[in-house]
Amino acid sequence: MKNLQILMVGLIMLFSAAGCKEDLGITKPQTNDGKAPGAVSNVQIQNRPGTAKLTYKIPGDNDVLYIKAVYEIRPGVMREVRSSKTNDSLIVDGFGEAKEYNVQLYAVDNGENSSVPVSIKVSPLTPPLKSILDNLNIIDDFGGVGILYDNPLNAEISITVMKKTAAEKDILVNTFYTKAKNGAFNVRGYPVTPVVFGFFIKDKFGNITETVYKTITPIEEVRLDRALFKEFPLPNDIKNGPAGWTVVKMWDNLFNDGNGFHSADATTQVMPLSVSFDLGVKAKLSRFKYFPRTVNDAIMYNHYNLKRFELWGSSTARLDGNWDDWVLLGSYESVKPSKLPVGQLTNEDRAYAKAGEEFNVPSSAPAVKYIRIKALESWSGLSAFQVMEMQLWGKVIQ
Repeated sequence: MKNLQILMVGLIMLFSAAGCKEDLGITKPQTNDGKAPGAVSNVQIQNRPGTAKLTYKIPGDNDVLYIKAVYEIRPGVMREVRSSKTNDSLIVDGFGEAKEYNVQLYAVDNGENSSVPVSIKVSPLTPPLKSILDNLNIIDDFGGVGILYDNPLNAEISITVMKKTAAEKDILVNTFYTKAKNGAFNVRGYPVTPVVFGFFIKDKFGNITETVYKTITPIEEVRLDRALFKEFPLPNDIKNGPAGWTVVKMWDNLFNDGNGFHSADATTQVMPLSVSFDLGVKAKLSRFKYFPRTVNDAIMYNHYNLKRFELWGSSTARLDGNWDDWVLLGSYESVKPSKLPVGQLTNEDRAYAKAGEEFNVPSSAPAVKYIRIKALESWSGLSAFQVMEMQLWGKVIQ
């Protein structure tokens, strides 16, 4: 009797589940009927940069599962794109040229039987990698070359920089990867003599542009002499914190714990907080390196280490700390390579932090004599910050 009750409960649950099952619109046959579905029809084409949107009428066969497009994006390289039968359109992408391409459209059923193909021709507009190359801004920069780009469609691309040798051979310098709408990259480490650089762009489909060349004369860049740096205390800056953690230790070239700047601990103050110092010379800055506190895993990417901050500069700052005397040189954010939550670290995270984070100063920034670090957020979210070392590069004006 007990076994009979269990069986009846099981049957009730089974039928209840069957009654509540969602109809997904896909009725899969028990066997493959071996019959091809009808073909798509009434295909409409909307050409776009590097892609084309195809809209069509799906055949009326009950067992149609999806529509697929098969096409060649460049000699010998085929691509296939699929779209569910619940959609009446799909996008064919991966085209590296603005020219005509053949595309075959198939309807496919649950048994993987394909309809006869419908052959169409698409003519995608100029693909993003070509437009990006055409509008690439290549400029003389500190110690090398600056590359500024616009990528309005957020295409996933890489920008490769080559250097032409005396033997007229191209050697790889660096490759930068991005899908940002715009940005800038730099290649540095070259003397102040003309260099011929080459540039090409590659997209995620493997399409590659031609290489363009430009002769660049790097601008002189030196690391600023830290022996000339000195304190520049302002009344509205944050005070030194724990004993020994003073501003001057930001440039003492010592990296062991305790040899850095630490602001007063978070009590009543709130972000933003700032600290200032005198470079001892007037200089047009090119870049700087910020070294966080890395004494142990609990401190790295945590505690009072800077997460978001700004760098301000002035050539004639008054002693009252009025921000009207200062100009924003750049806004920056510390990055954790792994992007893991606070407290979780990889070896790459540790190595990146200990090597210091390097940031560029825009070439449009003016020459300055005084520097002001404006902390916006610490990794812990508390209202205090610390800097183990600050190194700055640029060209000394006077």
